[in-house]
Amino acid sequence: MKFGPFVLRCLVIGIIAFAVGILVSLFFNLIIHGSALVAWGTMFRIAVILGLVIPISELLNTKKKE
Repeated sequence: MKFGPFVLRCLVIGIIAFAVGILVSLFFNLIIHGSALVAWGTMFRIAVILGLVIPISELLNTKKKE
C-alpha cells in the first residue's frame, strides 16, 4: 500500500471513530446523567488509536498473504 492511501485510510477511520464516540458519549450522558456532556479528550484518543491500529493491522495482514 502506498503512503498516500494509507494516510487517507487512517484519517477516514479516525474521523468515523471520533464521530461515533462522540455520539455514544453524548447519548450515554443524556440517558444516565441527564446532561449533554461529551468526553472530548477521550474520544480524540480513541480516534487516534483506532485510526492507526486498524490500517496497520490490515497492512500487516495483506503482507502475510503475499
